[in-house]
Amino acid sequence: MRVLLVTIAIGQKYLDEYKNLFYESQINYARKNGYDFKVITDFLDKEIQHRSTISFNKILVCNQEWSKEYDLIIFIDADILIHSNALALHTYDYGNCIGIIDEYSQPTRERRIEIQRRMGWETSATDYYKLCGLDLSTEMVFNTGVLVMQPKIHNDFLVNIYNKYVKQSISHKRGFHFEQSCIGYEIQKASLYKVLDNRFNAVWCLTKLDTTMSLNDYYKDNYFIHFAGHTDYDKIKNIEL
Repeated sequence: MRVLLVTIAIGQKYLDEYKNLFYESQINYARKNGYDFKVITDFLDKEIQHRSTISFNKILVCNQEWSKEYDLIIFIDADILIHSNALALHTYDYGNCIGIIDEYSQPTRERRIEIQRRMGWETSATDYYKLCGLDLSTEMVFNTGVLVMQPKIHNDFLVNIYNKYVKQSISHKRGFHFEQSCIGYEIQKASLYKVLDNRFNAVWCLTKLDTTMSLNDYYKDNYFIHFAGHTDYDKIKNIEL
């Protein structure tokens, strides 16, 4: 099986930040598991190149000339630190599905709703999607920071999502939540998901709002630690790896 681990870091400041904090852990994970590794530093869509659309480019990684070489493509956001003992993602049976985590089960479903309530955010997964005009009866919110895709199966499906929503994403009031909402909505609607263990996309800022757990302990407990929102970037270098 040929597997590619790929991320996107567009813009010099963002790329420098990525190389300084996250690159080493990601390339080490790829090497350990025999994956090819690629850092994309320019828009995959050469026609639409707007800052707002950068995150939508992640679902074009199955539609490149090099994509057909791979059985699995694992996309990972450029703000994710991978634990040195993280398990391999290619060993799971995905069927015809895309591997993804349910963010609304972090830290647990009940505690997540309490966080949402306390912060004055929406208090259901259905309401999360409604904020982007998407009608879906669900208890799951998919976080698109990690996607395990099969190019031969998923390319057309993902390209259709991109084409349907990318122009709407330009300066959308929901920012990156619009991209995440659209992709999660379409994957759920098509029942094309395999829910991964939360340790493969552990969103630190959520747990930080809920607990006094240290970042060191959180790192030890998880595989892929997602520093969404630039949370505690200044502490990453001090983690006991």
